[in-house]
Amino acid sequence: MSSTCSEVPTVEECQAAAQVITSDCLKKCVEMQCAGIKINCSSPEIQKNCKDKSSEGIVAMGYVARFDDVPVSCASPWKEINWCEVPSSRECRAKAMVHELAHSCGWHHNQGFGVPGDDGNLPCN
Repeated sequence: MSSTCSEVPTVEECQAAAQVITSDCLKKCVEMQCAGIKINCSSPEIQKNCKDKSSEGIVAMGYVARFDDVPVSCASPWKEINWCEVPSSRECRAKAMVHELAHSCGWHHNQGFGVPGDDGNLPCN
């Protein structure tokens, strides 16, 4: 995971945080994405979207902007995410990255599989 973005976990931290995922296909996809995903963060539009996505004490750490007409799955993941560069603990950053990478692999909130922040709320700092 190479990026000029700040507050990004290392590949190793990301892959370690992915070990809680119970679906083999989803876990393998997230582990692969930890090392190969493109991370966008520098545009003012991305940072504005991050602020817009944060609400009522829940701070958005990142998001996946994808088109509904493009099929995404653990066998065919989305190739990039947007990162909000929110200062947080190393553990929190890794969990947030795993959460966003799971989305890039076709996972949705409340689908379970052990993904951190399954309901969309990742309580950490």
